[in-house]
Amino acid sequence: MALGKRERTRRDLLDAAVRVFAARGPGAAPIHAIAAEAGVANGTFYNHFRSRDELLEAVASHLADRLSSAVVASFGQREDPAEFVAIGIRVFVGWARVDPSWAWALLRLLGREGGVGSRLRENVTADLQAGIDAGRFQVESMAVAQDAVIGIAAMGIQAILDGRAAPDHESGVAAAALRALGVPPADAGAIVCRPLAEPGSPAPSGSTVTQPEPGSYR
Repeated sequence: MALGKRERTRRDLLDAAVRVFAARGPGAAPIHAIAAEAGVANGTFYNHFRSRDELLEAVASHLADRLSSAVVASFGQREDPAEFVAIGIRVFVGWARVDPSWAWALLRLLGREGGVGSRLRENVTADLQAGIDAGRFQVESMAVAQDAVIGIAAMGIQAILDGRAAPDHESGVAAAALRALGVPPADAGAIVCRPLAEPGSPAPSGSTVTQPEPGSYR
């Protein structure tokens, strides 16, 4: 279904915010810069968001929802929770190759309280709990498992953005996360080599992002 004008404008503002956050960081992204990137007036911004904090929350949901949709599309007919987690990490990390602005924005927002970090923890909890219940994962707590998966994946994204990643980087990151969850190394290596049902890819966030400004990571 085609989006109405208001929905298109809101989406354009969210995509513009992703690009500006990627280049400047959310703490150095004035509203007028986001409005200009979206090609709208400042007043149009306030027709959709009451404040920058409300925009930050919306962008966090926007990024997490795009990720979730791509991951689910890659699952296919799977039953092993360890494979679900591996697929999620491979798709998550691989997005950095396709849409660097999405990846930079996500890394910048991960360090903020609540927001995208909370959404990502919610997204992985069901698969982690299924793995714990099935005896696939051996972890001290759910919080430890969440931090292991999200932390390893975030560093994997950073390596791609820094140009340090090998072609099979995504699989290596997924294998490292599975080992951190207690999956035997040989088993983890076999799981991450299985083909994805339908490789997920992000809806590009628009214009090519410039490299972040020095010292603006947060």
